[in-house]
Amino acid sequence: MLQVRLTPHVSALDREAWDALVPAHDPFHTHAFLGGLERAGAVGQGTGWVGAHLVVEERSRPVAALPLWLRGDSWGEYVFDHGWANAAHRGGLRYYPKLTTALPFTPACAGRVLGDLAQLPALLAGVERVRQEADASGHHVLFCTEREAEALAGHGYAVRLGLQFHWEDEGYGDWAGFLSRFTSKRRKELLRERRQVREAGVEVAVQRGATLIESDWDALHRFYRRTQQQHGHDGYLPERWFREVLPTLGDTVLAVLARRNGRVVAGALNFIGGDCIYGRYWGADEEVRGLHFEVCYHSLAEWALHNGVRRVEAGAQGEHKLQRGFLPRLTWSAHRLVEHRLQAAVADFCQREGEGVREAVASYAAHSPFT
Repeated sequence: MLQVRLTPHVSALDREAWDALVPAHDPFHTHAFLGGLERAGAVGQGTGWVGAHLVVEERSRPVAALPLWLRGDSWGEYVFDHGWANAAHRGGLRYYPKLTTALPFTPACAGRVLGDLAQLPALLAGVERVRQEADASGHHVLFCTEREAEALAGHGYAVRLGLQFHWEDEGYGDWAGFLSRFTSKRRKELLRERRQVREAGVEVAVQRGATLIESDWDALHRFYRRTQQQHGHDGYLPERWFREVLPTLGDTVLAVLARRNGRVVAGALNFIGGDCIYGRYWGADEEVRGLHFEVCYHSLAEWALHNGVRRVEAGAQGEHKLQRGFLPRLTWSAHRLVEHRLQAAVADFCQREGEGVREAVASYAAHSPFT
């Protein structure tokens, strides 16, 4: 009664049937978002992200899906396995191509199995068929849920822990209530940081995507390119994505724009789904003390409190977020490599690294700005 289909393009699937599998709080797995990446040429042949997505159907009705990408490198994944690839190369083992289940260029934490998790065995059987046909070294599931990681461990995957800093509403009520939880020293530092931006003549506004105009989208693309170039490359997302795809996503987009003398001088692109804001890309034309923190953290947390949003995921890494009220949270990924020696080494590494991650979480919690 069940059939597993493979498709290279989400945009070729029925929009309503696909979106019925996507949780309401997930803005990234939607037909509009993934299909938009395809239309803009951000993924597909020649990009390093070649789709091989799996859909489980029952009587021709999709009941589960697993986004799957054939990768020739590890860029844009944010769960860094370059060391594993180098170790494999030194040992005479092939690491690429590999299969990855992840959101391209997006370290957002969410379920990776869309629809019924009970269909995981059928999906993994499909993964193995794709792996054999592509002669891939293994399969990596990135930023999945803890429940999914546990399920994948039962299928021979090594579970890897990571660490991000998230803001969560712990019953603060409003911005003043949030500030009241800080120690006196940290509260004064945060207020001074925000004051510096205002004294520089910069006004910051949080705007839904439907209110943005063409020049705003152009500015967000410019900021994205500038930041990417500072890290040595032009970025993964083409201008077409900013000009043609983002405006169609409407209020799924949440932008923070900083203006001085009426001109947009900095901004951050975010996405919102359910009760969570996902911070993505930031950039600026001018250097203003405290502006990065205002645009990427303070304004979003304040907006979330005013609008009933309970969580802000501000992206990967960044212990500087801690003193601004973003606390450490565990993330999960799962990895299966068919070469037994490499899998054993990866499993051992993940176990030892996980112990260190848990120690880091405890250490950060002891240095919370609220204590």
